[in-house]
Amino acid sequence: MKTEIILKEGYPYIAVTGGLFLISLLFRFPLLVQIIAFVLFAFMVFFFRNPERIPEDDSKGAVISPSDGVVTEITNAISPLTNKESIKISIRLSLFDVHVQRSPIEGEMSAREYIHGTFLSLNSPKASELNEQNRVLFKNEISEIVVNQIAGFITRRIVMFRDLGPIRLAERYGMITFGSQVDVYLPLNTKLKVTEFQKLKGGETLIGYIDEN
Repeated sequence: MKTEIILKEGYPYIAVTGGLFLISLLFRFPLLVQIIAFVLFAFMVFFFRNPERIPEDDSKGAVISPSDGVVTEITNAISPLTNKESIKISIRLSLFDVHVQRSPIEGEMSAREYIHGTFLSLNSPKASELNEQNRVLFKNEISEIVVNQIAGFITRRIVMFRDLGPIRLAERYGMITFGSQVDVYLPLNTKLKVTEFQKLKGGETLIGYIDEN
């Protein structure tokens, strides 16, 4: 299957900002207005980019980051969907990160829960509990991992690209628009390979190994 260089979800934003830029040129708006219109158009093209990623490790037991961003917290917490004590890794995305989310393991997307909520700033300690979010359970024969997409103050849309079912390692399954957070819940027997404040690349960075012993 051919991969889109630019996500189709971005076409409306790109079309609108591109149209505004063309209008600013045709009607000879002030130079500053033309520059602002072009910057908005260029940003939309950049934001909705959809690069190919190759996992650092695709061996059995490897867990790959589902999202771009910076690790803001590593702690223990009860995982949604499984209700098991887990290792929780919070990943904060900036406006300049790729906002596509990818499967952390080879296996199956076996469950999903969408929560209608608020749009608090992600700096709020209540954001992970109260904001709009989309939880997906990934399973295979050795692990259960939950990835939770959380909308932020600017974000107003969480998108799913596909239905539940078999999924490949690092396969794209959804995105959040315009700044957001992704929480990953890993089994307690995961040997972590990342630390707080580390920069991650979705579909590429190894975040840990599931200990099968």
